[in-house]
Amino acid sequence: MCIRVHYSSAASYVPWDSERVIITVPAGCPWLVTVGAVRAVLTQLDIPQPRFGARCFCGEPVRLLPRVPKQRRSEQVMSHGA
Repeated sequence: MCIRVHYSSAASYVPWDSERVIITVPAGCPWLVTVGAVRAVLTQLDIPQPRFGARCFCGEPVRLLPRVPKQRRSEQVMSHGA
């Protein structure tokens, strides 16, 4: 399973989740800061990184986009009367 990136707005989070193979970075960071954070985690995991971008342990690029926010679900049902 390839490494995935998750964006979190939580005040505290774990940057590396080995069970889910997910790197978590702060939501809203500039792109270059996000790339740097992901590369830092990958380097700590002893995964060689190219000069630019970020690579998974399998050699594939780590996908940083699209930034799709986590959707919230509500129990409330809205009706649009007819």
